[in-house]
Amino acid sequence: MTVVSMLEKDGVSDENFRIIAGIALNYAGISLSEKKKNLVYSRISRRVRQTGFGCFDEYCAFLMSEAGAAEQQHLVSALTTNVTSFYREKHHFVCLERLLRQQLYARLGRGEELRIWSAACSSGEEAYSIAMTVMKCLSTIPNLKAKILATDIDSDVLRQARLGSYASAEAAALFEDGMLTSCRLEGNRIVMSEKIRDMIRFRHLNLLEPWPFSSCFHAIFCRNVAIYFDRETQDRLWGSLSERIVPGGELYLGHSERIAHPERFGMESMGYNAYRKVSSGGRRS
Repeated sequence: MTVVSMLEKDGVSDENFRIIAGIALNYAGISLSEKKKNLVYSRISRRVRQTGFGCFDEYCAFLMSEAGAAEQQHLVSALTTNVTSFYREKHHFVCLERLLRQQLYARLGRGEELRIWSAACSSGEEAYSIAMTVMKCLSTIPNLKAKILATDIDSDVLRQARLGSYASAEAAALFEDGMLTSCRLEGNRIVMSEKIRDMIRFRHLNLLEPWPFSSCFHAIFCRNVAIYFDRETQDRLWGSLSERIVPGGELYLGHSERIAHPERFGMESMGYNAYRKVSSGGRRS
């Protein structure tokens, strides 16, 4: 019997699901209900085959062993989707443009440093889209100081992001927006310019662990992350993010994410899953 047929025959037992769900919750705060068992099978079966195990029993036994600790990150990466693209959910970049031009331009022109955080940057398209938006809006400011922090829990996608190289078909939005001044064509690939890449620092970060920085940001993109968390974990995240946004700064979430009663965290809704920090309030739940 082949590995594929064995996986199809055995599926994910209740015990295997309990192990996988426990690791996902403890490692990354991902909450998996019993209804997600089919999702777990579809996302993890490929990883089981890649690692050479014949069934979920063998794979889960390895996960629980001392040697399997490093595999837990690969498990989490397989469970979460890394679907991204340049200027995805474009309305947030419209919000960012307005923030840069109308609220921050004068302050940045006087030497204030711009700080933006892409909190789940995946393979980097979001962070590079932010950097290109900054250059588009602020290119006339001499000696502009701008830093973009781009973090993700998945070390594999971070390696891709640091390269700043994408198939030209994936970068169609750059042609549409006339942003090819920020990158160059090399064969069938788009490569980000040095100026754009120098603006970004890619770092590994688990959002549920202590954050090794104390910076506050003018804007935070934290999109399509909280959908994996339970309500209590989401509220803790909203509070922590709010504490890292300067008054008047903005937070952008994914299309299916909402903050219930944002005033609890010193924020107000701007529509389109966007929120503005209106006070120095905000709390950790």
